[in-house]
Amino acid sequence: MTASAPEFIGMLVSCGAAATALLARDARLRYAAAVVAIAAAPALVLGNVWDTSRVVSLRHPPEKLAAVCVAAVVAAAIVGAIFRRYEGAFPIAAFAVLPLRVPVTVGGQTAHLLVPLYLVIAGGVLSYGYAALRGTEARQDGAPPAHAATVRPLLVTWLYRVLAATLVLYAIQTFYSDDVSNAIENASFFLVPFALLFAMFGDVRWSDRLLTWILVTVTAVALVFAGVAFWEYAARDLLLSRGDLLASNQLHLYFRVNSLFYDPNILGRDLALVLVALGAYLAWARSGRLAAVAAVSAGILLAALALSFSITGFVALVAGLLVVMALRWGLRRAIGAGLAIVAAAAIFAAVSGVGRTDLSSTDKINTNLSAGRVSLITGGYDLTRDRPVYGWGSGSFGKAFKDHVDKHAQTTVSHSEPLTVGAEQGAIGLVVYAALIVLSLLILLPGARESLAATAVAGCYIALFVHSLGYADFSVDPAMWALLGVAVALRLRRSGGVELPAPDPAGQPPARDPRPATA
Repeated sequence: MTASAPEFIGMLVSCGAAATALLARDARLRYAAAVVAIAAAPALVLGNVWDTSRVVSLRHPPEKLAAVCVAAVVAAAIVGAIFRRYEGAFPIAAFAVLPLRVPVTVGGQTAHLLVPLYLVIAGGVLSYGYAALRGTEARQDGAPPAHAATVRPLLVTWLYRVLAATLVLYAIQTFYSDDVSNAIENASFFLVPFALLFAMFGDVRWSDRLLTWILVTVTAVALVFAGVAFWEYAARDLLLSRGDLLASNQLHLYFRVNSLFYDPNILGRDLALVLVALGAYLAWARSGRLAAVAAVSAGILLAALALSFSITGFVALVAGLLVVMALRWGLRRAIGAGLAIVAAAAIFAAVSGVGRTDLSSTDKINTNLSAGRVSLITGGYDLTRDRPVYGWGSGSFGKAFKDHVDKHAQTTVSHSEPLTVGAEQGAIGLVVYAALIVLSLLILLPGARESLAATAVAGCYIALFVHSLGYADFSVDPAMWALLGVAVALRLRRSGGVELPAPDPAGQPPARDPRPATA
């Protein structure tokens, strides 16, 4: 299966507009491109599923679909007005709803979508776009922005380019994809809106106060997730039930919770990221009431993470905390702590009986230990080897795996991100993926030990990357784009790329592009 002409053109328009929003220096062009992208993405999805039962029930009568579209625009306009009125509301709201998926049932079928985040992004585009149209920056609390970056380091410039290349390449490789529908959904639901989120974060006034409120917000949201997880464990029931998870819980002595998420491993990922951020705060905090509150909150979240039984979540947590330790107290202590953790894990495996699990063959490892993921790794390698240069096309891993590797596979969802990129996009995609990782680390790590916020962001980003090695979802996770957006702002602040504009005698903000300039 290959993309039809309308599908391919739609992907080029949607992803190309989002890439333009990332690269455009002129604010009006940037937000004009953002409006095109945010309109093209849902139109592309609707066109792809226009004749399916879920959309047929939505568009008959036509007034129903029109009412939904009007309601969405009105809601986005209201949210945008709130963002223009209250300082810091946009980034705080974005981080608050970052992981929250809402079950949407249309035509008898249910999809878990990031609806609150889409609304926040749309509101942000309207807010900043309105300011750009007027030729001024968005006013917040009646005051002009305090500063604007005027110098963009070369690393940051190339990061923007690589992110734009990620979007354009994904659109191009849809042309020959084995699963065009999945590619369209990945681009429209994830890549395009998240790229716009990253672009808008470049226009936010980042301050220590704002970052503190974001930490408080994400901690409060995570505590809600933890509370739901505790209820599920006590009731031995799932709020968002999933057939295979319920069946698995009935077969095992332990009970896995998923809270408000569809998958326990996604719950584990979110809790791990918040725990890393709290760990960074505690590493810098002096003893006091706030430190005690942070420590208690971390303990509650750690207990909820344990109930998710997410191995990848725990590994990501350890990786992130080791990064925090290395930046705060030095690499030698972090290595020592890492070796101690490995030794403790080995002792636990030996004492608990995990070490006596039959792992005498690849098939038994795949069945007894990895829930089918070993076959995904080997199968992903085989797919990459078959088409090493250009891959099987965007979004095609699951279908290609079933068609060419194992049609009876237990799962084709949870797999390693590098293997996914290699199988779908070949060496071309792997080069872009590797460039993204390298540039990200070069922006995140140098000088991060001088800042609590930079340490927290670096730890969370690496925790997310480690999690993606065992559970995929890196570039299609909004946390990656959000963390990079904050990381760029902090890097500009550390490198002196942020300058205070001279005040205008008339009291008006000087006319300038709020984006960093190219070095």
